[in-house]
Amino acid sequence: MGYRSEVAFAIAPPLVDKFLAVMAASEKVRDLVKYNERYKEGIQFDKYEKGDIFVHLGSIKWYDGYEEIDKIKEFFAEHYEDGEDFVRFVRMGEELDDTETMGYYQDDTIYIPNPGIQF
Repeated sequence: MGYRSEVAFAIAPPLVDKFLAVMAASEKVRDLVKYNERYKEGIQFDKYEKGDIFVHLGSIKWYDGYEEIDKIKEFFAEHYEDGEDFVRFVRMGEELDDTETMGYYQDDTIYIPNPGIQF
């Protein structure tokens, strides 16, 4: 079974070609992000603006050491500082305090809501 996370990320048009190059270089990355019609998750184009990429992956083993995960994380590490307004990465694990966010592209639409009291 293993520990599962939910991951969503978006890439603004100025960095899309660089992410597509990562996909072209790795079959495992392509397989991971390909769109799954049944679960309505995976890569989508032009979600927030023309030319951008959005990826949603639910219930995924987001482990260091998996080639596809490492390649995606390398992409974000490389392009975060220079293009923090061009990327957004959000990961939420099974534990409430296990969250990770990076970048500001579409941060008002891709975020983890704060837990609250509901009654």
